[in-house]
Parts: sequence; C-alpha cells; structure tokens
Amino acid sequence: MEIDFKKEVESRKDAIINDLVGLIKINSELTSFDPNRKDAPFGEGIRDSLLYMLDIAKRDGFEVLNVDGYAGHIIYGNQNDFVGSIGHLDVVPAGNNWTFPPYGAIINNNRMYGRGTEDDKGPTIAFYYAMKILKDLKVPLTKRIKLILATDEETGWRGVEYYFKKFPEKPVSGFIPDADFPLIYAEKGIANIKIKGTCRENEVKKIEAGFRSNMVPDFCEATLKVANLLVMKQEFEQFLTKSSSQGSTRIENDQIIVRINGKSAHGSTPELGINAIWLMFEFLRKVTTENELVEIISKYFSGDTKGIKLGFSHTDKEMGDLTNNLGTLFYQDGKYEMDLNIRYPKGITANIITNKLAKTLEKFDLQVELERDQPLLYVDPNSDLVQKLMSVYVKHTNDKKAKPIVIGGGTFARAMPNVVAFGPHFLDKESFIHQKDEFIDLDDFFKAIAIYAESLYELSK
Repeated sequence: MEIDFKKEVESRKDAIINDLVGLIKINSELTSFDPNRKDAPFGEGIRDSLLYMLDIAKRDGFEVLNVDGYAGHIIYGNQNDFVGSIGHLDVVPAGNNWTFPPYGAIINNNRMYGRGTEDDKGPTIAFYYAMKILKDLKVPLTKRIKLILATDEETGWRGVEYYFKKFPEKPVSGFIPDADFPLIYAEKGIANIKIKGTCRENEVKKIEAGFRSNMVPDFCEATLKVANLLVMKQEFEQFLTKSSSQGSTRIENDQIIVRINGKSAHGSTPELGINAIWLMFEFLRKVTTENELVEIISKYFSGDTKGIKLGFSHTDKEMGDLTNNLGTLFYQDGKYEMDLNIRYPKGITANIITNKLAKTLEKFDLQVELERDQPLLYVDPNSDLVQKLMSVYVKHTNDKKAKPIVIGGGTFARAMPNVVAFGPHFLDKESFIHQKDEFIDLDDFFKAIAIYAESLYELSK
C-alpha cells in the first residue's frame, strides 16, 4: 500500500497545531506526589494534561483509558501483538528569564515556544497524529498500536511503574519519541545521588540553588550576614562584572541577599550550561571565611562535569564520558543537602560511583546516598527494529550517512523491552530542552510526524 505520509501530515497541519497549543498551555510541572489525591497523584496540572490528551483521542474515536491519574493509554486496533510507545506529559520547571511566556505556546519565526514543546508534549502529539493518520486511512494492520501517556518521567517514573503493574504486557517492537534522530541505540545509566552534611557556620546563613538534579542550575542565591553590607554589595557587583555574569542584590533584616544567574541545560549535557552554584562559590571563597561546604564545592565540583575531582571519572570507547551535574543545593543553620545527576557509560556502576564519591569526601561530616539508579540501555544497532526505523529516517531525510547514536539522556526506552528512542530532534539543529526558551521548529515537527507515521506502518503492517 503506497501512502504519501508527508502529504497526509500537510493536510492536518492546522489541527495538529491547535491540539499542541492547548497542551502546551497547561502548566504540568510536578507540584507534589500524593497517592491519596484522587485522580491527581502528581498535581492538578499533570492531571489536566492527561485528561486533555485522552479527550483528544476520544474525540477521534480511539480506545482510551485513564489509569487512576498515574498514566493513561490510547489504543488503535485489537490484535494480540502490539507496537508500543510512551510519551510523557510532565515537564521540568520553566525556570527564569524566558523571552516568551513558558506556557504561552507562542509561534514566532516558525518556532513554537513553550515548556514541553520538545520535551515531551510536542513529540507525544507527533506520535499521536502518526497513529491518527493510519486510523483515518483505515490502513490494515497485523498489530495494534498503543501509546502510553506517562506523568512522572522528569522525577521518579512512578506513573509508568504503576501502569505496568496493572498492564504488564510487552510490545513486540516500538519507539519512544523523546530523544534524537537518527536513532538512539544506547543510553547511559543514570544515578541520582544525594549528599547531606553539616559544617561550621560562617557569614553565609542560607543558600538556595537549582530546581531539579537533571537541570544545570540557572540561579544560586546566598544570604550573608556581614559587618559592612554596602562593601559586600560593591564586591558582589564587581564580581558580576569581572565574571561577565548577571545577578542582583537586596538588603533585608541587616543581611544582604546576593543572587547570580547561570545558564540551564539538560543534566545529561552539563558542559552546555553554566552552573550558578560554581559561580556563587567562586565568589564566596573570596569574601567569606572558609568552611567545609565552601571547600567541598570549590575543590571537588567547580569546573568539573566529568567527576575527575571526585575520583569517579570514566570513559567508554563506544558510549563516551561519564558526566556529573550538581543540580541543586540547599544550606541553612549549618546543614546542607545537594543532589547530583550522574550519567555513566559501560564499564562502571552506580554503586562503584557512590563508593568512590564517599571515599573522596570521607574527611567531611556528610552522608552519601544513592537514591535512584537507572541502569544503562543497549540495543544491538544491527537489529531488525533499528534497521527498519533507520531506513524510514533515511527515506525522509536523504541522510544516507546517518548512523544510530548513544546519548547520556534517559528515555522510557528503558521502561519496556523491544523499543528504542527515535527523534524528534534533528542533531544539526539547536535544542533548548530543560532551558529557557524551549521550542520546537515546526517544519522539523511535521517531518517527524511523517517519519513516525511511516515507521508505525512498517512496524505494524
């Protein structure tokens, strides 16, 4: 059966944009997790996004199910074997200093701006419309297609864990629309490590930095109690100028609060951001008396995204370097907590990393805890699944030199077998995932839908 998938997408552009705008306008940041909050365990915004997607699918005649607000699914067909995918509707916090409102879904210069446009509401809509094209055309299939709607990808994966306890069936193949083209055949392991400790108090009374461990922190704010507030204000302003940084000061209750801005980036690529914690502690090291926290950050973290100073750096020839992101820090009353997000390749484990970290910092009064570990993913790049998807990608892009790749990001390809991550981001284009001014290029978006539709056809025909 010959289908012009590009033409099918073209004829639906207005409907696609309209549905995407409505989804982006819903603020679906995690508020809190409360299993006793009926149908909204992750908060009202995430619930509303889930209901929005299910309502769209009901409108279009799909079989849908809301699984207690933890997840949902959209199904086309009734065959036993199925082609599966997972898209997530939660987003990381918007952060600061956007050019356009983060939940405005503003279109400018052929880009739609908004948190979730590329991670992962836009891609979820893309997969949905790929399903819809096949349904609209009444294409005969030998496998049903299932899109699982997840709600907790950016924090704990509790939504999909709940879903698979109720629906443990496994797909025969599939792909996750939450990464890069041409295709991801391997993903680094992800370790979330928390460090808690105490230190001598000095002029620093409070520090707050970062939103999530998997984001490079774009701000760090410190409250200082010093003899001469105006002198400190002047020193901080001079530091901002010298370091070419942005920031602010304010005086409250005989204390000065200094704030410095960094540049956010995805936790898997911390080298692409500017860690505001590093900047703040460079300043604190110069203007305050030494304490353990200043020593720890300055000596073991600042300027290092590979864990070299902490003793657990590692490189694999195929999967690349380990990366370490110091994502959050909170300090008050001589107690501190910080969260690390570490992406590790083959040849090292989360337990080895944790033990090496604890050994390096053993002289300090602190505890190191491995909070979560997602082991790495590896799919044979010569497998039938990879080869089919790659052939569709090459057909639509004419990129005959394309090769499947490895990433440090973690996708839901780890959540169920027989799937890989596949688009929608094209590697030659800039990306602002987990940063301010996140956007999706609309031409690339529509191309991805055509690729997804033909890929679903090839996998399920």
